[in-house]
Amino acid sequence: MRNLHPSPIPGSLSKILASLLVLTMACTTSAQQASPLSPRAAAVKQKADTLAPDAKISVITLHGEEEFGTFVSNNQEGLTFYDVDNKTVVTLKYIEVKKLKDGYGGYNSIRQRHTDRTKGRIVAVALAGVLAALIIAVATAKD
Repeated sequence: MRNLHPSPIPGSLSKILASLLVLTMACTTSAQQASPLSPRAAAVKQKADTLAPDAKISVITLHGEEEFGTFVSNNQEGLTFYDVDNKTVVTLKYIEVKKLKDGYGGYNSIRQRHTDRTKGRIVAVALAGVLAALIIAVATAKD
C-alpha cells in the first residue's frame, strides 16, 4: 500500500534539522545561566542574603570610597541600598563590591558624611602619637 500523505521533509533532512534544534537549545540554555561568582563576590552575596531590609550597611566598592546606607534588596546578580549621605538609591553588582559590612561608623559634621570608625580610630592614634613625639622632643630639647 502506498503512503498517500508523503512527508514534506525527507527523512535524513528531518534528522539534521532535529539535531540542529537540539544543539541550538543546548547553546541558548547554557548562555542564559548566570556565570559563577568569584569567591569574593560569592561572600558578598552570602552576606547580602543575611541582611534584613532597612539594615544599616557599609559598602566598599572596588574603585571608590566607602558608602553608607540602608539595605533595600538583593537578587542573584547584585544588591540595592539607599545611600544616606547622597540620598540616592544605589544598585551594584556583586563583582563591583569589595566588602559589605554591617552598620556604619560615626558622622563627620564638617564633611556632612558618615565615616568608618576603624579608619577614624587609626587616624586618632596616629595624631596622638605625633603629638606625643612633639611634646617629648620639646621637653628633651629644653634640658
